[in-house]
Amino acid sequence: MAETGPDPASDDPLEAFRDAGRVLFSMGLVKGSEGNLSTFDGRVLRITRTGCELASLGVSDLVEGPADEPLAGESSDAAVHRAAYRERGPGALCHAHPPGTVPEGVPESGAHGVYAFGPTLAAAVAEAVRMGRESGS
Repeated sequence: MAETGPDPASDDPLEAFRDAGRVLFSMGLVKGSEGNLSTFDGRVLRITRTGCELASLGVSDLVEGPADEPLAGESSDAAVHRAAYRERGPGALCHAHPPGTVPEGVPESGAHGVYAFGPTLAAAVAEAVRMGRESGS
């Protein structure tokens, strides 16, 4: 997976999200309905729906709209994603749970796992993979 440049599926946002989710799942960085993904182009926020499984995203698992207002069904970590885009600008954010990064008793949303930012979903996932490897060492 390339760390820079456009996502190969950039013309099809759902396919880019599916590719990212499958990579995270296959690397053991998410399981079940863990983790979430988003992109922001400066105008539109696309984010995975709360409770969806990144390994098998469907059409109804992405919600989109303005970044400055809540979206029906958005991820429970949407506030973290919005804060990242306010701080860093357009790009993509990947929230994954590499082994050992989610202490027992941690609430559903908030500061746990890893949050990786990149210019594209592919780059954000590559960064999450790198961070996951570091957390396992």
